[in-house]
Amino acid sequence: MKKDIHFTSRMLALAGGLMTVSGILMALTGRLAIGGIFWAAASCLFFAAYYFRLAENKKGQAEGTKDEQETV
Repeated sequence: MKKDIHFTSRMLALAGGLMTVSGILMALTGRLAIGGIFWAAASCLFFAAYYFRLAENKKGQAEGTKDEQETV
């Protein structure tokens, strides 16, 4: 079974989504400053997920070329 190389980026994106929902709920209940902080944290999580995805793709491509060289 092949290992899922995008697990980390998916979990960071999920955490960002949950943080966004929390920020919306906090803003709706009258805690606008805390909701804004949650939104800022969510954007950081989304950026981290994006850059982890890029790193995972590079690592996957490097392992793919290594596997191709070994089988030839």
